[in-house]
Amino acid sequence: MIKVKNSQLNNDTLSVLNQLIDLDINANAAFRLTRIIKDISSIVEDKLKVEKKIMERWVSRDENGNPVIPKDEHGKDMIGSVSISDMNAFSMEMTKLMNIENDIHHEKLNFDDLNLPTAKIKDLIKIEFLFN
Repeated sequence: MIKVKNSQLNNDTLSVLNQLIDLDINANAAFRLTRIIKDISSIVEDKLKVEKKIMERWVSRDENGNPVIPKDEHGKDMIGSVSISDMNAFSMEMTKLMNIENDIHHEKLNFDDLNLPTAKIKDLIKIEFLFN
């Protein structure tokens, strides 16, 4: 069984896994990897939904219900950011979510089964939970 925390699962993880699927690897390992990716994709999707709910719960809103955009030290809007009404509560909820450990009911893979001629360390770090 594979155990993986939510903090280890994100779109980058899925991207690395999908790159492996595109390679010419052992058929058995490819099949097992495909099944694992389906399970991980479902977990990532659920995690993202909960992250969005947590964000919606704690984002500060103006009188029109729009998210409040924070300002930098020069008074300019910090595009892509929102103000959080209670940072401690927000951080606590996000930490709890990220610490949830998921059980993926598949056996771990043997790295040698992939027969990869090369591999990037930065990619392997994202998926090390898959290997014996």
